[in-house]
Amino acid sequence: MASMKLRPDIFLAAAIPGLAWFLCCPVQAADRVPANPVMANQQPMVPASDIHTRVYQTVMQYVQSQTQGYPGKVNIEIQPLDSRIRIAECDLMEGFTVQGARLWGKTHVGVRCVQSATKPWTLYVQTDVQVWGDYAVTALPLSQGSPLQSSDVVMQTGDLTKLPAGIITDLSMLEGKKTLLNMPLGTVLRPDLLKSMPVVMQGQTVQLSSRGEGFVITADGTAMQTANVGQVVDVKVSSGQLVKGIAQANGKVDVRF
Repeated sequence: MASMKLRPDIFLAAAIPGLAWFLCCPVQAADRVPANPVMANQQPMVPASDIHTRVYQTVMQYVQSQTQGYPGKVNIEIQPLDSRIRIAECDLMEGFTVQGARLWGKTHVGVRCVQSATKPWTLYVQTDVQVWGDYAVTALPLSQGSPLQSSDVVMQTGDLTKLPAGIITDLSMLEGKKTLLNMPLGTVLRPDLLKSMPVVMQGQTVQLSSRGEGFVITADGTAMQTANVGQVVDVKVSSGQLVKGIAQANGKVDVRF
């Protein structure tokens, strides 16, 4: 379950038509507070602790809904609003992210008041979205061009948001791959560090396999092209007919057409 941890700093912005206000907390002087239209004295206010709690809950619920399906356990840390900041009462809040922003690592989540008896407001809360999961690293030093074997790789657990983009989190992604360069022990594996190896060579005799409900049909044929794992290859069977299939890591061809 995602957890909420409050830390002392926050980036806050309140937007009004035609003008964007940015406030960096904590507030240094009390006379700065009325300058923010969200805090205007003529607007009804609720106790800061109550409205702040609703802001935190809105952020948490939004992040939880948007991070379902992430490759690991999601931990959410929300930085608190300064206790001296007062926010106008709001009947309904909603969370959002700026277009193009990703809920990954340190980011900002917007909270807007969409239903209020007073002037609507918008603020941004700094949030750290951590994703703890498994990723592949080399279990021993590997030379350039080495075909990857299961014994060459070990899975480690860590915060995926602190690692390079596109890291390998599923060992099936290593099938039919070889290294592009020398790799020391503990190298975090990424697709751009690997190269596909042909598993079927042109002219090679391969086994065709077709599966259905309750049956498996196999036949031998001749590969008409060289193919990597997952690529389509034409296979000529004894009758002279060409059959298309998907090249597998074991050199067989899976017929799915």
